[in-house]
Amino acid sequence: MPRTGSPMTGPTDLDALVREYAPSGDDASHREALRSLETGRLAWQRSEFRPGHFTASGFVASPDGASLLLIHHARLDRWLQPGGHIEAHDSSVEAAARREVAEETGIADLERIGVGLLRIDAHPIPERPDEPSHIHIDLGIGFRSTSDVIGPLDEVLDARWVPFGDLLTHGVDEAVLASAATLWQLLMNDPSP
Repeated sequence: MPRTGSPMTGPTDLDALVREYAPSGDDASHREALRSLETGRLAWQRSEFRPGHFTASGFVASPDGASLLLIHHARLDRWLQPGGHIEAHDSSVEAAARREVAEETGIADLERIGVGLLRIDAHPIPERPDEPSHIHIDLGIGFRSTSDVIGPLDEVLDARWVPFGDLLTHGVDEAVLASAATLWQLLMNDPSP
């Protein structure tokens, strides 16, 4: 069932990106994403808690393709890729991911790497005073930055370029590692510098 609501509200490409995605070790997350689409609700809205809502992340390679951009998330006290909630003015999942990367790291000049999603990661979000427990269904988009300058940082504790081979030293989870591996493969097949 297609997403309901105005086609000018929120990302118009979300349904197609999820449906066309070929899972690679993230089959359960892909099934959760498909179930969310079948509700017929605007599953990208932050107020959608049953079962949850889509979010967008940017997996950003450094200009030389040797490192991945990571943020130190304040509330979670973990190193992650930049990303967050999709907003009504985001015309696409890519636009949401670009906005989140710029808001969290100050990096706005990004080249898209690949045409589809790098990965889907459905993960539980615990209950908070203003929200019930729910699921974030994160849609990862690949990019390469044209600059290695980070900042200013307003929303995160820290942000840095971490060499692909050193990601485990920052305690990243399996979903970040798998997305980084997919991005690395795309970069190796990309003819641009």
